[in-house]
This record gives sequence, structure tokens and C-alpha cells, in this order.
Amino acid sequence: MIKRLFAFVFIILCFLINNNLVYGSPQILSESAVLIDAETGTILAQKNANKKMYPASLTKIMTAILAIEMGELTDIVTVDEDTPYEIEGSHIALEPGEILTLKDLLYALMLPSANDAASVIAKHYGKSLEDFVKIMNDKAKEIGAYNTNFVNPHGLHDDNHYTTAADMALITKYAMENEVFRNIVETIRYEIKPTNKKDEARNFATLNRLLHDTGYNQIYVDGLYISPYYEYATGAKTGYTPQAGNCLSATAQKDGTKLIAVTMKGVSLEMYQDVHNLFNYGFREYESITLVNKNTFIDNIKINNGDSKEISAITEKDLTVLVKKSSKENIKSNLVIDTIVLPIEKNDVVGKIEYTLDDEIIGTVNLISPISVNSIEVENQGNIFISIVKFLGYLLLFSVVAILLLKIYNDIRIKINKKRRKRKYKNYNY
Repeated sequence: MIKRLFAFVFIILCFLINNNLVYGSPQILSESAVLIDAETGTILAQKNANKKMYPASLTKIMTAILAIEMGELTDIVTVDEDTPYEIEGSHIALEPGEILTLKDLLYALMLPSANDAASVIAKHYGKSLEDFVKIMNDKAKEIGAYNTNFVNPHGLHDDNHYTTAADMALITKYAMENEVFRNIVETIRYEIKPTNKKDEARNFATLNRLLHDTGYNQIYVDGLYISPYYEYATGAKTGYTPQAGNCLSATAQKDGTKLIAVTMKGVSLEMYQDVHNLFNYGFREYESITLVNKNTFIDNIKINNGDSKEISAITEKDLTVLVKKSSKENIKSNLVIDTIVLPIEKNDVVGKIEYTLDDEIIGTVNLISPISVNSIEVENQGNIFISIVKFLGYLLLFSVVAILLLKIYNDIRIKINKKRRKRKYKNYNY
């Protein structure tokens, strides 16, 4: 009986432990990881997210987005004389003087992770590696990745080339806002046509196994051995160096919810297992909800001394937020009306509506006026001004008429006097 009881308890404990992995916080094997809301950047789960790590080829996310912003896909780029002989690691065997489009180089950069493509892009758009790296670091600070320092455009190891999982998530978030970047990182296969230096086409596939099922190297997720393929994955980048370990920045979308997961310094396929666990946790525990739509009427605002007694405050934009499913009922709204100063133009901001969860602001939308409102005093002043102008106009007209009449009167008097003098003169002669 006791043995049966122990066996029963053991089975229950095993179930609870496994259940915790499925329904509790995500299990992370990599040294550092983070899961964020792709819309707001809010951290949803993390492990050592702010620890300094080596990014390896995740670096190329920054290289790619900068090239996209600085150039056009149709730009013609000529391979310099040095890169083919200097670069190490993964490459597509570029040759000195080879002519390609920026589009070809970007796909080579992001799918097979070509280091030679990274170097050629940097030299072309930065004029030198050093100048391009400075642009990379400036952009990192602009994005908010303050714990990041780049020294090259490809991610080959350098002790002073580092980032954090949190920073890399922000960089990925920024890059994924660009449609060209999104199209590249969701692509599975690409072909570079023959060039002036290569007689045959180059064909390659993405290294990101979240995007396609290879049928081997299984990972263990939620009690099952599965492929690294993730049906909701939308792209991003893998990376590896001996010092950085296996790294992955990944994006996924399901039912309107967009997530970004970054794992750093994993072993072998741990990065895929961690990303699966992070995404499963995010989609299971969180959901995107629309709190308010654009042009929604919120309240009427009283107006003093205006040509309208009140205005309707309407929302300036849609507001969608990602919140825990278990806490969405606790969301509260707070209306804040600005001090109204007339005149008000159409679409002027007249206040805001704040949404809070557990006393923390999770979203804010400006309230705008759908109409223009003028001050009565301004109108009265305008009317007085018009009245004065009219009065002066009438006065001027009256003066002109009076002067003309006076002139006519004087002319008539002069003529009459002349006639009288002539008569007197004639009478005198007779």
C-alpha cells in the first residue's frame, strides 16, 4: 500500500514538474536570453538580459538595416581588392572587382551569413570599415542599445565587440520595422545570378532553422522531441563563434501578437529550444488587445468665451497593447484634459487618455479637437476693427464728397460774381 502511495505521489510530482515547464516561466538553457513585445519593447521574460555578451553574426542585423537605410536595393556595388583575402569564417567567395547589387549582398549577408558581404557593404556605404562602425555605434545609441559596442560589421570575435540580449532585442525590433529587412529575413532560399566574375549562379538557404523543417537534430520542448521549425516564426538571424557560443535573434507573430526572442551563448541547438520555450510562453500568457480605436469619442469639453460651447474630444490614433491574459480585467483608464486656450485649430491636442495596469502606465493616446473654435473676444475685437475701418471709410467718403461739393459751390459763386461784375461794368459805360 505504501509503495503504491509513493508511486502515485511520484507520478503526480513528475506531472507537476513537467506541467511547470509548460505553463510556468520559460525554461532557458542559454547563458542569456530575453523575450520582448515587438511593438513596445516591453520585456516579458528574461535571463541575464543585461549581461555583456558577444553577438557573433547577430551583428549583421545592424549592418543590414543601416545598408537598407543608406542605399537602394538596386545600387551597384563593386567588391574591393582587399576583402576577399582578409575575411575569415563564412563567405560566398566574392572576388576583387566583382559587381553585385546591394540586394544580392544583403541576402548573402543575412541568409548564409557571409562575412565578405558584410565587409564589402561597410566599405561601400561607410567609405571605410572604421567610418561604418562609427555609424553602427551611433545608431545603437539612437535605438537605446546603450550597452553595445561594435568594432566590425560582421561579428567575428573581438573582446571589445559586445552587446546584451536586451540591446540586441531592441536592435532587432528597430530593424523589423523596415519592410525590406522583414522581406529578407523571412526568405528561405535565394539565388545570385552569374556576375562579371562568376559564370554560375550562387544558391543558398537561410541558416535560421525556425523557418524551415530539415527533419533532423530534434529539440526537446514541452515534453516532446520536435524539429527546430516554428510555424509562427517570421525571421531574424543566427550567430556563432567559439567565444559567443550559439546565438539567435528570432521574431514571431500569432493572432496579432508580435514577439522578439534573443538567446546568447547557448550550446548547439539550445538556442532553438530556448526560443521555442520563450515564444510558447509569450503566446500562452499574453495577448494583444485594442484599448481604443482612432477617432473614438471620449468626452465633451466645456468651452468658455468660444464661438462653440463645447468640443468633442476624440482619440488621435489606435492603441493596442500586449498584456497578460490573467490581468487584462484590471486595466483602468484616466482622462486628462489640458487647459484650453482659445483659439483651437482642428486636430489640436486638448488632452490625453492614459491606461494603467497595477498603477503602471501601459499606454497613452492624445485627444484632439475635430473642429476649430475661436474666442468670442477675438471675434468682437475683429468686429470692432471692421467697424472702425468702415467708419473711417465712410468718413473719408464723406470728406471727399464734401470737398467736391464745396469746390462746386465755390466754382458756381465765382461764375456768379464774374457775371455781376460784367453787368456793373456795362452799366457804368452806358
